[in-house]
Amino acid sequence: MFFRIIKFAFQNFYRNFWLALVTITILVVTLFSITTLITLNVVTDQVVKSIEDKIDISVYFKSDVSEAEILKAKVELDNLNETEKVSLISKEEALIIFKKEHKNDPTILSSVEELDENPLPNFLIVKAKDPKSYPKVLEVLNKEEYNKIIERKDFDDHEAIIGKITSTKDKVRKLGFMVIGVFSFIASLIVFNTVRIAIYTHRDEIKIMKLVGATNWFIRAPFLFEEIFYALISSLILISLFYPLLDFIQPHFNFFLEYDFDLMSYFKQNFFFIFGLQF
Repeated sequence: MFFRIIKFAFQNFYRNFWLALVTITILVVTLFSITTLITLNVVTDQVVKSIEDKIDISVYFKSDVSEAEILKAKVELDNLNETEKVSLISKEEALIIFKKEHKNDPTILSSVEELDENPLPNFLIVKAKDPKSYPKVLEVLNKEEYNKIIERKDFDDHEAIIGKITSTKDKVRKLGFMVIGVFSFIASLIVFNTVRIAIYTHRDEIKIMKLVGATNWFIRAPFLFEEIFYALISSLILISLFYPLLDFIQPHFNFFLEYDFDLMSYFKQNFFFIFGLQF
């Protein structure tokens, strides 16, 4: 009985070949649009992560502050749940970094060489686990005991950047989910209407089958399997188109990041979730 149902499903598929072709084409376009939006969400997340990784607080101490006091501040910041890493940069290390950053500017380098002593202060670089955790870190650094020894904190510019990044990230994700929902609804309507047309086309056959005692399941099953064929063929076409496109996008994508992110590997690891859910 099962093989007979499959046979009827194939017959329905080939009898309505042009309808099947149009349906598959629309489904492929719809699924391609959904997968593109998923890709944009992944790309946006990675670009945001790349920017967030650059954000930190530089805490510069007064020249007369002892190393013991700086280490005390470092230990307290290290013990915060919000901090990922706290690095102490000595005057000597700061001077080496400064010279590297200005190696193409001989005027600045010569000016530094003429000075009798190192003008750069000791400082801490504080990296939080999450951009939203920086206010808590600043709350600690704004204590009266630290205000007396801290010359300045470089974070004001980052605060605005973090707000914009978080807001943009949330908006892109919400918009992406909305558009995916709309496209999913369109795909569902296409499948629904294809079934209705197929049933209408075979209405006389269905009446005869009912008259000879065919069960509702036996009548419905070929239409169900026909739609499974549509979904399977559409998914296979989508995959055959999308992976070469990913291979083309990958080099251009890494241009925006400070580190390599393998977009192809992401889709391979989430293959059954992304394409299985679409199917």
